[in-house]
Amino acid sequence: MRAVKDKNKYLNLISSTEARIFNKVDLTGFVSVNSLNEREQYIAEELYKKDVLQKIQKGEQVGYKIYPQKEKI
Repeated sequence: MRAVKDKNKYLNLISSTEARIFNKVDLTGFVSVNSLNEREQYIAEELYKKDVLQKIQKGEQVGYKIYPQKEKI
């Protein structure tokens, strides 16, 4: 289990399998839908529905980014 912030700055608990996808997106900054296998696409879509990931279009690719986890003071 891991706690991450969603787009409204609320903490959400995600499972270890969801955390693997979240970390993958966090480390690369942007992950294309085409680079994910079917299982990872399903998990990423569920994280998008929970407002943990944001779906964006970068050029001609559709993919996922995380919402900022840190706040500016």
